[in-house]
Parts: sequence; structure tokens; C-alpha cells
Amino acid sequence: MKINSEIIIIGGGFAGARTAQDLVKAGFSNVTLIDRKDYFEVTYATLRGIVEPNKWGKSSRRKYQDFFNGSFLQASVIQLTREQLRLDTGAILNFDFVVIATGSSYPSFQIGKSADALDINQRHQQFKDENKKLVKAKEVLVIGGGPVGVELAGEIADYYPEKNVTLVQKSNRLLNGFRDKTSKTSEKLLEKLGVNVLLNETIRENEYGELVARTANQVIHADIIYSCVGVKVNTGWLDGIFNKALNSQGQLIVDEFLRVRPYNNIFAIGDCSNVKEAKLGNLANMQGKELAKNMVRLLKGKGFKEYKTNPDKVLLPTGRKSGLAQLPFAVTTAKLLVNMKQKDLFISKTFKDLGVKQTIHQD
Repeated sequence: MKINSEIIIIGGGFAGARTAQDLVKAGFSNVTLIDRKDYFEVTYATLRGIVEPNKWGKSSRRKYQDFFNGSFLQASVIQLTREQLRLDTGAILNFDFVVIATGSSYPSFQIGKSADALDINQRHQQFKDENKKLVKAKEVLVIGGGPVGVELAGEIADYYPEKNVTLVQKSNRLLNGFRDKTSKTSEKLLEKLGVNVLLNETIRENEYGELVARTANQVIHADIIYSCVGVKVNTGWLDGIFNKALNSQGQLIVDEFLRVRPYNNIFAIGDCSNVKEAKLGNLANMQGKELAKNMVRLLKGKGFKEYKTNPDKVLLPTGRKSGLAQLPFAVTTAKLLVNMKQKDLFISKTFKDLGVKQTIHQD
């Protein structure tokens, strides 16, 4: 692998941006990052940004052109083959290696990962508009008790204690896929904040247009609804030869070196791959870091090292003062650990990993 090899990274989230930036730092001269939007966003801070858009929103975003040291193209890839790709601009790019890091999206929760705010200023405005709607609401309904729903309910209840916040989860516990103690702890933290947690429930609309909890037959009043359910893997644009490379969840099937089977020059990382570890931003960042190291090893004529998956480690805030940590050896609400994320929601660490100095806005 030559240092002037054409390397293209599709998707500039945690995984893609880290790979691209690390490869440029390592001396690769022809690295191109492609993304539909013109900015990188620390999505850890998205939910806090809804309640405090000026402070956390602006601090968590940076235009690629302001920090990425390679070539950046704002575009969408509409076709990919083994050696070239086609953009929606009509351009055709050849490559030696390509990294697919297109991530995932929330079709029912667009503020979480925007599908239409492709300009950084549009994204800033989205959060200001969302906050205005939230400020006016007295009754808030959050549907979905996964990490996003739990954290969002906590943020709103903490920042706006005067609002009535209800969280509806269709299963018998919050945070499915996490430990039982994690689920129970999160429920206690939310209830302490005044959140009305309804388990084993779904929402229907009755003949009067009212929202009703099906099992309890209880009317739910809501001035604003956040549906935090359903994650979509962003691989729908792939077709042709890649159909067999996708599993039933739409994830690209990769080998132990993060290569898309059976291609030696195509890699997939982050949410769009079937790597057997939690789909979390910090782990996507780790995959990007390790993939860049492997590509440097290839340059030096050394063999690839197998990517070793990481145990689930989660720091989940429930507002500004509380939260929980699930570690390999324990589940805890210890302030020392929880405050590691509360300090700045890992914004400065994320940008530091990308070689960017970042400050928190206070306006």
C-alpha cells in the first residue's frame, strides 16, 4: 500500500472522521472524506442541546473544512463498485481503498440525527426551534425506553421540573440489552426526577383523538411527543454486488479486520457494520482509530491485526446532576464516574481525538 493511495471515507461521524483524520496525520496524501452535511457533530451532546441549544448545541458541532486536513466533499454516494463510486453531483471517483462509515439514523426522531439540516447553521437553528416548542409545552411524552428515550426524559425533567414528563416503554423494563440492575437504576433515577414511567405499554389514539395507554386505558396528555424508537442503518444506497454483503439488519458483514466480505479493499465500521459490540459513539471512534492503525501497518508491509471488540461501558446522564455508569464489573451512580460525562458530555475529548481544540459556549 503506497502513501499516495487513493483512500475514500464515506461518512463523517465518529468512526469515519477518526479514520480519515488519523490517516492524514500518518502521512497519507490522498484521503477524501465524503458526507452529506458540512459539519461534524458530537451526538453525545444532542439531547442536552435540546434543553440548552446555545451552549451545548454550538459547542458540539464543527465544520469539516475547519479541522479536517484532507480533502472534504459534501455530497451523497449513490453508487459503489469495487474500484469507484458515483456521487449525486455526477462526479465519479476512483479509489484504492474505501471505508464505509455511513452510520445510522432515527426516522422518528429527526432532531437526534438530522436528515435535512445539511448546513451547520441550519442545524443550530433546528435546535433553537425545537427548544422554543419544548419551552411552551406543559405535558411531554417520550416514547421508547432505550438510551435515547431515558436520557431525553431525564434531561427535560431535570431542566424543566415544572413540566409533566411521561416515558412509555413497550417492554417490561427500560434499557433492553443492558443489565437488569442498569434498567432498575435508570427507572429509579427518572422517577426521582418526577418522570412518570409506564412499562409494558404502547400508545393508541381513541375515537376522540386522545392518546391512550393501551393496557391501563389511561389518557396521556401531551403537548409535544418525542418518539425515540427505531434505528435505521444507513446502507440503503448500496445495491448490486453488495446485496449479499448485508445481513438481515442491513449491516455490512465484516471480517476480523473490519473488511467487507469478500473484498480486500473495502472496509465498514461503526453502526453500519455487524461488529459484535454496542453501537455507541465511543466504540465507533475506537474502530476508526484501530482501522487507521491497520492501514498504516499495511503501508509498512506488516500484517493486519485483528480488531478486538470492547465490553459495553456506558455513562448515561439523566439530567445535569444524576446518571449511571455500567462498567464491566459494576453498575453505579457514583458522582466521580457520572461527572466524567457531565463535565462537557465528552465534547472536548472527541475533538481532541480529532486534533481539534474546542471550547464550550456559554451564551
